[in-house]
Amino acid sequence: MTFSATFVVRVTFVFLGLAALAAGYIGLAAYAPDIGGLPPTRLDLLYWDLQLFVFDSAPLEGNGPLPGALEFARFAAPGVTVYTLVEGARLLLSSEMRRIRARESRDHVVVCGSGAVAIALVEKLRRTSERIVMIGSSSTPPMGDGRVLYVNGDARSPSTLRAAGVHRASVLYACEADSSVNTAIALAAHGMPRIGERHPLSAYAHISDPDLCAALRARRLGLPGTPRLRLDFFNLDELAARVLLEQHPIVNDRPIVVIGLDAFGRSLLTEIARRRRLQGSDAPRLPVTLIDTHASQAAPALCHRFEFIGEVCALTCHDVAPSDLPLTDLLPGETPQRVFICYADQDLALKTALTSLRLWCCGPGSLVVRVEQTATFGSAFDDVRLLEGLSGALRIFAINEAAGDPRLITEDLVETLARAIHENYLIVNTARNTSAANASMVGWDALPPRLKAANRGQAEDIGRKLAAIGCALAPRVEPDLEFAFKDHEIERLSQMEHERWLKNLIRNGWTWGPIRDAERRRHPDLDSWDRLSAEAREKDRDTVRSLPGILADAGFQIVRIS
Repeated sequence: MTFSATFVVRVTFVFLGLAALAAGYIGLAAYAPDIGGLPPTRLDLLYWDLQLFVFDSAPLEGNGPLPGALEFARFAAPGVTVYTLVEGARLLLSSEMRRIRARESRDHVVVCGSGAVAIALVEKLRRTSERIVMIGSSSTPPMGDGRVLYVNGDARSPSTLRAAGVHRASVLYACEADSSVNTAIALAAHGMPRIGERHPLSAYAHISDPDLCAALRARRLGLPGTPRLRLDFFNLDELAARVLLEQHPIVNDRPIVVIGLDAFGRSLLTEIARRRRLQGSDAPRLPVTLIDTHASQAAPALCHRFEFIGEVCALTCHDVAPSDLPLTDLLPGETPQRVFICYADQDLALKTALTSLRLWCCGPGSLVVRVEQTATFGSAFDDVRLLEGLSGALRIFAINEAAGDPRLITEDLVETLARAIHENYLIVNTARNTSAANASMVGWDALPPRLKAANRGQAEDIGRKLAAIGCALAPRVEPDLEFAFKDHEIERLSQMEHERWLKNLIRNGWTWGPIRDAERRRHPDLDSWDRLSAEAREKDRDTVRSLPGILADAGFQIVRIS
């Protein structure tokens, strides 16, 4: 165990003070009788001893040599007093300076909350952000890092937000345990006037319920944009499912087992199917075994909401409560390539992994257990090597730390829909056998920045288009509520899409040319709608017609309001 220099100095002065108190008492007991008069009482000695710490002890006013203990005490005691005063002034000044630094910070990051999600987020932000301000209800900072400024208070209060310098911040993350509190924090930040802003504040609110998160994101996209705030909502289970499949990808056609269909289990199944679909129509359906108390109800409901799950996955459901495990008769005949234990109760998840013996022989890294944070179990497994005899079969996956990543959180709804638009483009053009030389026929991460920006622009304009024809975006909770564009709506939205695309290209320096030339920024369709070729118009109409399907794949649907 290591101690800071400040801690060592403080402990040294504490012992010095105690030593001065004891030496002073002993020295006064030996010196006081020589003063004359009545012998002092113990209370007199203690009173005079304490006076040494304030530079004024009556017996020392006399003449004569002092005992060695008293000589030590009359210098040591005032020294302790001086140190205490200096340290107290330093702490007060430091605290006040931190408050001033937090209030006057610019272009910094504000994290609201002091739980596991907020701490995991701050840990990652410390690697990239120069200044971070935390807002929490605790009187003491949850992190002992002087670089992370801390403000105590209710983050829903404008005065607390001002104390954290939100009016000058670049990003705000609301990570409290209560979703309604996080929403209120984001809206409170929305109402604060910006000072000397060069860009709007980006605010991200954590919503624990995936359906509520989707509903809030849908409403946000349908609202007119505001220059003061870029608002979005995020759900850790959805983000964690993406990270998990990046760390433990599905690499072949062997079966998958998902145990537990809580929010994370459902998000994981959806993400597995979404990635499987990108492999093309030639890939066989992936065998997936689902084990949960209500698996036969949860799976059809999820497939009803996301049709592509049933298209690319062959689901086998077992309605089994956790108390009815082990899984001897429930696993597929072929050894699964991955087993994901997704119970929200992390103790139950770990118990299932350690008592389901058939899962241990699936291979290295094949058994993945969801927990809240690594600190709970990870150090025991990695440092103490409790699972050394299992040949690395079990892997701990902490959703708070994996998903509490600013890189993922800042991928807002526009980014999500932009990805969905590009995925739809890949699926359609793969079916048409589009040439692989096309620069757009690559995954999202490999897509050139200008093409990513084009997809984002198209996604950002969805709310405006839907509002123009009396429609709104909603989470896809009622797929039976069918929607289809009318012919005149397709025509109108196609023109709107072409005008948006036209303005964007002109803004980026493109001009008209008879042949498309990306290097010289020439395009033959850079003209008004009336002068476009029939083929170019049909391309815009296809973009509009594909919109309901793209939104459905992303978990949204269009609702006709008027």
